[in-house]
Amino acid sequence: MMTVAEVKSILRITDSTYDSEIAFLLPLVERDIIEYCNNGFQDGYVYRESAGGFNFVRGDSDTRDYITDDDEHFLDRGFADGMDIVVEGGYSNVGLYTIDSASGGKLKMTGYGDFVNQDQDGSDDNTVGTIRISRVKWPEAIKLPAAKMIWSLIDDAKPSDVKSEKLDDYSVTYIGGSEYPNKVIRMLDKFRRPKFA
Repeated sequence: MMTVAEVKSILRITDSTYDSEIAFLLPLVERDIIEYCNNGFQDGYVYRESAGGFNFVRGDSDTRDYITDDDEHFLDRGFADGMDIVVEGGYSNVGLYTIDSASGGKLKMTGYGDFVNQDQDGSDDNTVGTIRISRVKWPEAIKLPAAKMIWSLIDDAKPSDVKSEKLDDYSVTYIGGSEYPNKVIRMLDKFRRPKFA
């Protein structure tokens, strides 16, 4: 979605005090945005679909999670290092991931321990039908609310984050670290897609 430097630029942070926190929170905020918006922001031009050629392998700190393509079409289809992707289809491994390195037959992820071992070629009960791997194409306008969401998780509660107040025996309730300010969430509404039961 964006780099740590872009988050800092939007928030007007000039030192490195919060760099590690921003880097840690950025993928979490990306997932929150996808879930809230019910929108994977898939690029209709950069994707690879298969009904029998993908293999998902759960890695560890040395090997990382990775996906293989029997037909070796990942580079042909436009996948590249550092790209965010969304996996759809099957019972397992659906979600948002970031590519560390891409080759024709293998996408190595930046994370590990997120995948469930899944082989479309075998008799894996976790695989149903076609699996689609799409590049995420984040809208430029989503960077502002994303940066503000990150900051709301870092910064202490302040008067503008008041959730409720009471007059008699005055008390105040702040939004807290696990909720985003309503004014920031409203900035995401234009990206929302309807959910059907």
